[in-house]
Amino acid sequence: MMLTAAQVFLFTLAVLALILVIRRYRQKRIGTLLFFLWLPLWGGVAVVILFPEITVLIARLLGIGRGADLVLYLGLLLVFYLLFKVGLRMERMDKEITYIVRTLALRGDEDHPQK
Repeated sequence: MMLTAAQVFLFTLAVLALILVIRRYRQKRIGTLLFFLWLPLWGGVAVVILFPEITVLIARLLGIGRGADLVLYLGLLLVFYLLFKVGLRMERMDKEITYIVRTLALRGDEDHPQK
């Protein structure tokens, strides 16, 4: 199997991303859910970079015309999922900030230094 320069470069990036995900999980900077989302994703990316014909086989099994179309569909699904998760998190943070501001406002100026 002869690898192209692009495959070597992209595979290196995928492996670095895998290492980063593992390191952040060990440092408790990402949760278990994100770890189990990103680990197989980057592992799959690394495998597809080394063996791009896999996408064609999977696409044909799913009734999709080309392997590139399969990758595009999966990428869009991932982006939409991540946008949904970010939207939920922002909504939750907005509610938390509103609660904090209301609580502080109801306390009055007793906790604020005098000017």
